Amino acid sequence: MKKRIIIPIGIILILGITTIICISITRNRNNEIEEPIIRDKKFLNAGNIIDEEYEAKNKVFTNYEKYKEVFNSDEITEKDFEENNYVLIDIEYDPCRDKNLIPISHTINENNIDVVISYEAGCGVCPQDHEYYLLKVDKTITEAKVNIEYKVSKKEYCDPNVTYKPLIYIYPEEETEVTIKLGKPELLTTTYPKYNNEWKVIAKPNGDLIDENGITYYGLYWEGLNNIKTNFKDGFVVEKEKLIPFLEEKLKVLGLNERERNEFIIYWLPLLEKNQYNLIRFESLEIINQEMPLDINPKPKSIIRVLMEYKPINRKITIQEQKLNTPKREGYTIVEWGGTIIK
Repeated sequence: MKKRIIIPIGIILILGITTIICISITRNRNNEIEEPIIRDKKFLNAGNIIDEEYEAKNKVFTNYEKYKEVFNSDEITEKDFEENNYVLIDIEYDPCRDKNLIPISHTINENNIDVVISYEAGCGVCPQDHEYYLLKVDKTITEAKVNIEYKVSKKEYCDPNVTYKPLIYIYPEEETEVTIKLGKPELLTTTYPKYNNEWKVIAKPNGDLIDENGITYYGLYWEGLNNIKTNFKDGFVVEKEKLIPFLEEKLKVLGLNERERNEFIIYWLPLLEKNQYNLIRFESLEIINQEMPLDINPKPKSIIRVLMEYKPINRKITIQEQKLNTPKREGYTIVEWGGTIIK
């Protein structure tokens, strides 16, 4: 996160009064708080902005009418504006990583305002979101230079992510002996059937796989540590009630057949349904191949690899929708699906 962000001077015309505000935000995210977290009573939660296109930075509210045009909150009444102005504190944060942002103190020296924000540091990367507070100030304050310092109240330990349930299906055009080697076996945590430097099976066109002991499998299973640095620059925010139609639609687009989609959903649905909202994206084939290369002999005509990355979130956020491409599925085909939770 940037050490210092300078927001240039903005000029606002409110009831014929020109209010000039220069806000300088200094972020020190390494300080940790040991004392109990108590919210500064001078800060009021401003609620949500009615117009998402509204430019929230560099604003001071001096009247009730302007405040109600922007916010849907009833925290402030018309009478409150008789003795006070309110400085808008626009906090940009990562909704996946930064939680429970609370203004805990402030000091005012003429027009200089220092604000301390407590937050809990988690893991993950999501698009920036905003949380808004209004700081009650005297009517005499019409210009403000606000410095915001962030202090960590709690820090989550970020375990390496695990790629769960990658399952490899093999569909040759005729009965074929197939050998598969995983390019980074040092990342493996679990395999079935047991992986010993390679898997060697007799594959049939219907997907049956027979090992050297005559045991039949329908897929080759592995789990391993995931070193992909997931950035939710795009993806999908999916409500709990809409998970099934979402997965059915997107997995079909990504090339999975009916049986593969069914098995994917059976495994992942109970985990996803634990959350009211899930932030979901599907990793690119290029990145999947870098993370765990597959050496397949003989080489297939088509390879389909699906890796779902998801992070539980507690509310709906805005994110650019991910564009998905449908791969060709023809001839001798290898299919793999798996997923990982981003903590």
